[in-house]
Amino acid sequence: MHKIRKCCFRLRTAKTRGELSTILFEEVSRFSLHDLQHLRGVLEHEFRDLPQNYRKKLYPKAMEQIFGTHHTLIHMSRSGHLSTLTAPLDVRFTEYCDMVERTVLAEPDQKKQKFDLLYFLLAAFNLFVIDLPGHPIGTPFPGGMIVEQKNGEYLCPVQGKTEGVENSICPFCSAKNPFDEDIPKKQKPKK
Repeated sequence: MHKIRKCCFRLRTAKTRGELSTILFEEVSRFSLHDLQHLRGVLEHEFRDLPQNYRKKLYPKAMEQIFGTHHTLIHMSRSGHLSTLTAPLDVRFTEYCDMVERTVLAEPDQKKQKFDLLYFLLAAFNLFVIDLPGHPIGTPFPGGMIVEQKNGEYLCPVQGKTEGVENSICPFCSAKNPFDEDIPKKQKPKK
């Protein structure tokens, strides 16, 4: 069985957050520090054409998304905090695994497959184990909006705006779009 399929199969066997965290820890532990540094280089390469002002704000949040999440997963797993999580997984988790498998296997470059998988494994930890948004608080988006937390809720200006992007983590994120409340509900015409 292909490594990507095997990993996604393992992920799908998880029924609780604790089970998923154990599998994520094992899968992420297969990546070396060199792999993490390589992923950082990939992001730096992808960011090079962004406007300097935006890149300067986005880069630290992208590093937090990768390295911060990696550190949190490893630390919490080794300390035993995650094994006690008995809450069932979000019903969308299987759909997430399907998206990851499709997306990663569609990439013809095996090296890129490896780093795409790492990205999605780390995102799964935030989204499905510890209930954080897919992008860290403070992540900027074009137009000046950022991911933020207000009154105990995560708000993301691009939530619900990624239709047609088949490899987006956004549909699995619990963040709400701050503008959804401002949009008046369509009313049925009166007869």
